[in-house]
Amino acid sequence: MKNKSLLLFVLSASLSLSPLLRAQDAPKPDNDTARPERGEKMREHMKERRDHAVEELGLNADQQAKWKAIGQQEKAALEALKADTTLSQEQRRAKAKETHKSFADQRDVLLTPEQKQKKDAMKDKMNERRQERREKRKGGGEPK
Repeated sequence: MKNKSLLLFVLSASLSLSPLLRAQDAPKPDNDTARPERGEKMREHMKERRDHAVEELGLNADQQAKWKAIGQQEKAALEALKADTTLSQEQRRAKAKETHKSFADQRDVLLTPEQKQKKDAMKDKMNERRQERREKRKGGGEPK
């Protein structure tokens, strides 16, 4: 009788814990596959930003083609970086920052002095808006 009770207890415990153990072993979903609409929204947003920059800066056809090529090279470099599992998250972030800076410098070479001045003003404005949003999120915004 004792053996049957013990056997039933062990059996019921293992059955109740098995879903928890399987959940821990399950791989975490990749953000792109878990929420495919997020990747699509990001691509659309980046296209809008590029189109806006092209329009605001008044890039000619040659500049636009080179700007787009630089963007594609940057995207490939960042995808390769993302796939590199030998780097820690901190190393990957630092390398991504360097990559962005390098390609931004390449884009700057394409611009005339007037276009560069416009780009810098656009960047300053964007940074100001970003800072305002951060302050608002932290509760530092002024009441309306």
